[in-house]
Amino acid sequence: MVRQVAHAYRRRGVGAIVVTNRWPRDLPEFEEYQSIPTYRIPMRVPTGAMKARLNYFLTHRSIYRGLLRILRRHECDVIHVHCVSDNGYYARRAARDLKLPLVVTAHGELTMDATKLYERSEFARTNLRAVLDAADEITACAGKALADVQTFYGRPLGTRARVVYNGTNPADFTSAAAYQNARPYVLAMGRMVPQKGFDVLLKAWAELKLESHDLLLAGDGDERASLEKLAGDLGLSGRVRFLGRVDRAGAAGLLKSAEMFVLPSRADEGLPMVCLETMTAGKPIVASRVGGVPEFVEHEKNGLLVPREDVARLAAAISRLLGDGDLRARLGAAGQVRVADFTWDAIAAQYEQVYAAAAKAHRIEAFPRNVNQGLPVIQQQQST
Repeated sequence: MVRQVAHAYRRRGVGAIVVTNRWPRDLPEFEEYQSIPTYRIPMRVPTGAMKARLNYFLTHRSIYRGLLRILRRHECDVIHVHCVSDNGYYARRAARDLKLPLVVTAHGELTMDATKLYERSEFARTNLRAVLDAADEITACAGKALADVQTFYGRPLGTRARVVYNGTNPADFTSAAAYQNARPYVLAMGRMVPQKGFDVLLKAWAELKLESHDLLLAGDGDERASLEKLAGDLGLSGRVRFLGRVDRAGAAGLLKSAEMFVLPSRADEGLPMVCLETMTAGKPIVASRVGGVPEFVEHEKNGLLVPREDVARLAAAISRLLGDGDLRARLGAAGQVRVADFTWDAIAAQYEQVYAAAAKAHRIEAFPRNVNQGLPVIQQQQST
């Protein structure tokens, strides 16, 4: 998402740099990734085990000075935090010291962080409250995600809060090479973590006992080994393929050739971009009724929704779609209509309005539109 909006800003004449956590540590401190200046710094915070706390106290001042040098070098005008974690700790201080507007975007991290950060860490909760206190503008990728943030915050966010949905790039699907598979297939894709519910999907697939289709699972994560074992225990060898991590072109090709996409999440997603991408590819979706998903996937209109963790209902929805080509075509076509206005250029234009409102709060006359100066900063955490 950060990559896509950065490119969209540039097409609109606005520059962007990315500052993100340097993890794993063997990643370079700086690179121009697809012409986007990308800085990685070790965003250490005063929490965790004794060694982590000691590293923080020994290094955080020099890390912070390095961040300020980056922001000054690029003459940044706005700091935008995507998905609050340790990045917010440094961004809030930098916005204060440089007197810059601060924009914060929630992506469902309260419920979808793979490490359950906000459930286990008092520091993370305190940090998020401080970042929300300091933010000039607050956005979320779905109405449900914004409501979760306000509930967490405990008081109204007021006029500084709004929803800016995620986007999609139709060109990714016109140029993608179709994925070649021996049999027709159903696709699921994402991080292999408990929140994503791939175990529920495997159990549903076992109930179907299909020989005509494969189930393809794309992605990687800590749960992959246990999911592969579960597939074996369920007798799914030869009917389920674990593809591992795929790149953007590979993901587009997989969606382009799939019979349908399944999102079996058991936790509240913000608004998964893969839902919008599936619609862009003209494919129907079967999804859990969780988080912000029903804001885009409308039951019987452009997809089918089922209760979370309901193996039988999930199996029935998949079976229904596989047996009805006309329904698949109708839902897929309706999805393309639903998502047509959510290009990354349109999303970037909405964020520019957010930046203008944040600048107004700081009594800055106008948000710069020079591609070489006045660069907004997008900070992204990598663990969610």
